[in-house]
Amino acid sequence: MGKKIVCESCGTIFPFEKAKGFTVCPVCNASFDDEENETSSTHDEEEKIDLDHPDMYFYSIDSEDKYEDKNLRRIRCQCTSCREVNTIRCNQLILINSEYVKLKDGAEICCKGCGKVVTNPIIPKRPDGWRELNMWEKDYNNLPKCPICHSTKIHKISMTNKAASALAFGVFAAGHVSKTYKCDICGSKF
Repeated sequence: MGKKIVCESCGTIFPFEKAKGFTVCPVCNASFDDEENETSSTHDEEEKIDLDHPDMYFYSIDSEDKYEDKNLRRIRCQCTSCREVNTIRCNQLILINSEYVKLKDGAEICCKGCGKVVTNPIIPKRPDGWRELNMWEKDYNNLPKCPICHSTKIHKISMTNKAASALAFGVFAAGHVSKTYKCDICGSKF
């Protein structure tokens, strides 16, 4: 495991290879010098930055070539509480990189879904395994259901079953042969 540099004011950990040339922390702009760090850490203790429990995750940033006016660029974020997608204009941000974005001082962002105010000025990139809140409910809407009892306990009527019914009952099996599914709860065919 390699050396690491820890910012004393915000607690952010940087790999030594990437941060060895930094004179100030890119997250909180505190100086890495010992004398200035003591004074800035007491000043920045009021503002808590929690990178483990952010208010929002960002997942998409408009390219710089998309708009002539750079103030029209946007990032797309998802609220960690309600998973609502929010857009933030890039003119409300100080720092944009591939791992996180930082809001300008005084920029107030609220989630349009739940109304939660973003208190953490750092919005990290959305983790790969992070899922939507109601993902299973959305999948449930796409499942085939019985039109009579709305049960999802159904099975497909096989071609072998249809052929056997047609051979055994002839024309009278037309109602069974023309259906695709049978409900295991109420027995209806559809």
